[in-house]
Amino acid sequence: MDTSLSLDTALDVGGTFRAWHSETDLRTIEAWLEKQAVVGKIAPAVGVVKAKVTSGLSEWQRKKIIRYIDENVDSRLRVGDLSEQVRLSVSRFSKGFNVTFGRPPYDYVLSRRIEAAKYLIASTHEPLSQIAHACGLSDQAHLSKVFKRLVGTTPLKWRKNASVTRTGQWDYLTTGSRPGVDRAAHASIA
Repeated sequence: MDTSLSLDTALDVGGTFRAWHSETDLRTIEAWLEKQAVVGKIAPAVGVVKAKVTSGLSEWQRKKIIRYIDENVDSRLRVGDLSEQVRLSVSRFSKGFNVTFGRPPYDYVLSRRIEAAKYLIASTHEPLSQIAHACGLSDQAHLSKVFKRLVGTTPLKWRKNASVTRTGQWDYLTTGSRPGVDRAAHASIA
């Protein structure tokens, strides 16, 4: 059977006589359908090839941002201020920062604030509310909430553990004996 389906017959649609030379029309329709099928198969592959790759910050930009954050950990740090330091738009800076540091600027700044708080908690006897303000956090409750989330313990427990460790290290450095080791046993050996 002929697949071209030659329809030289007249169709009566709505009382109007129309003649189709379907062999020509059918070839045109088949060519159009083939073209659409090919375009449909190629289009997704072209989209994959055109995917953009975001690069991170350069080495000088990374170092400058780390230094700027550490020097200004006690003040308000906005993404716009950080992006100005390395001469990038806020959008470009945020994407590059995320690629370089593996997290958004806000998370990194919070982690640096908590590192500063850990140092101050362990090395001073200042109240936690003053340490919170010195690290750029709004109050003691904010410090406690963020500290617990990032460190896994409260600032007060951190202070107690850090002071025990510091005392033990101090004893070892001044007397030459480690905590928990009997000094008499040490003296009898010498």
